[in-house]
Amino acid sequence: MRTTRAIAILMLAGLIGTACGARLPAPERQQAANAILSQGGGTGSGTGAGTSGAPNPGSSTKIVGGSKATKGTKGSSATQGSSGSKSINTKGGGTNPGAPKGSKAAACPTGGTDVGETSNSIALGDVADVTGPVNGLFAGAKEGAVAFSSFINQSGGLCGHSVNVDFADSGTNCSQNQNDTSSLISKVFAFVGSFSLYDGIGCGATVLKAHPTVPDVHVALDPTAETLSNHFDLEPGELGYATGMWKYFAQKYGSKVKSVGTISEDIPSAAQKQAAEVHAAESQGWKFTYQNAAAPTASNFTSNFQTMCGSDHIKIFFTVTEDAQNAATMIQNEHSISACKGVINIIPIAYDPSFIPDFQGNASELNGLQGWNEYSLFFNKNEAADIPEVKLLQTWFARTNPGQPLNLYAMFAWADGRMFQQAYANSGKTANRASVLAALRKIKNFSDNGLIAPTNPGSKTTGNHCYILWQLENGQFSRMSDPKSGYRCDGTFLPAK
Repeated sequence: MRTTRAIAILMLAGLIGTACGARLPAPERQQAANAILSQGGGTGSGTGAGTSGAPNPGSSTKIVGGSKATKGTKGSSATQGSSGSKSINTKGGGTNPGAPKGSKAAACPTGGTDVGETSNSIALGDVADVTGPVNGLFAGAKEGAVAFSSFINQSGGLCGHSVNVDFADSGTNCSQNQNDTSSLISKVFAFVGSFSLYDGIGCGATVLKAHPTVPDVHVALDPTAETLSNHFDLEPGELGYATGMWKYFAQKYGSKVKSVGTISEDIPSAAQKQAAEVHAAESQGWKFTYQNAAAPTASNFTSNFQTMCGSDHIKIFFTVTEDAQNAATMIQNEHSISACKGVINIIPIAYDPSFIPDFQGNASELNGLQGWNEYSLFFNKNEAADIPEVKLLQTWFARTNPGQPLNLYAMFAWADGRMFQQAYANSGKTANRASVLAALRKIKNFSDNGLIAPTNPGSKTTGNHCYILWQLENGQFSRMSDPKSGYRCDGTFLPAK
């Protein structure tokens, strides 16, 4: 099921401001739209200014996680804490800190060297769009990789190996992505946590396809990237959507799901996403009486709501192929129309650190807004109290990226790292590229200790169609309905038409 991947695509191709909170006026949004939709990828050179106090993210900038001693984190029932900075075991074997489910500390290999791997270190490549038409776009991918490597290194290393991240800024540019991937592939053991629009065949994936022995663990934005035998994804599977959440709301709201209004982005990726969702919803009795595809540069939707609430009398408003900023604007526009009073808002894209700050009204006006995720409420403090892995992510992200928002791309990079960690630890007596690839192909029901919904990256199937439901009350996102922890895994997967 492609929900979070599609969210990432629309936040890119739909041209949100950036992953780190900046906002673009309409002319700059149009410039970015033209660059992104042109397939040429803009003019980024991979040499732009850095973000988050990190080194300049020019091509192949090296970031070594955990370069400073830090106070240890308290262990938990699901994660192994550290007692402060530890020395790295230089003889192989070693520890597997906070091992994800399915990966045991005692399972670490005791030997093996390969490209990017010595007896006591391992180099990972991370290619992400940071500069380009939208500066800072996927800086979170780099920040999440730094958090992961810092945690691993301060906890004794990955099976006794210090983890170094070689980061390359692909500049939202196809040629740059291909060049960066080509430059790193002879230096790193694997690619982990990359996030780039131009990661598909013809760009970065062309290099990876020519080197099928190199493990690649990242959330692919271009579907052709996922076709590679050496690619492993947190969101595997064909385009389509699950039916469970649509059935839940149909049972909750009855005939109101027969009068639904929706706005999507008028770009190809968003159109495919919207069609898949509408198809799944209609299978559960929903009826969309108003549908509009808005231009990527649209910044006011008042006329849409005048029609939706005035003549079409919608009972529910839904959107997911828009970004959080536009979703906040939509709620403001909706509230300005008296005929829209009482409309139920179901907006999955609203779970974003920027959503409430983007909303310029009183946060209490957002009370009752609902949505769903195929991952935990990963930036919620209350979620961290219930899911040790969420707490671990939040702790290390804040430690390595002070003042930066913990966004979707950072969470993906962390979870990608944990998937790679599980495969490396379970790769047998000797860890090399071949044995790690073999271990990746065996991973089933991966959930990073509950951080994400269970997924099947090894078999490249859509997983268990699991999700959580949330609501927004008094400026806080919180789970609603059952379960209070874990995921709902009802419904089926419905392929796109």
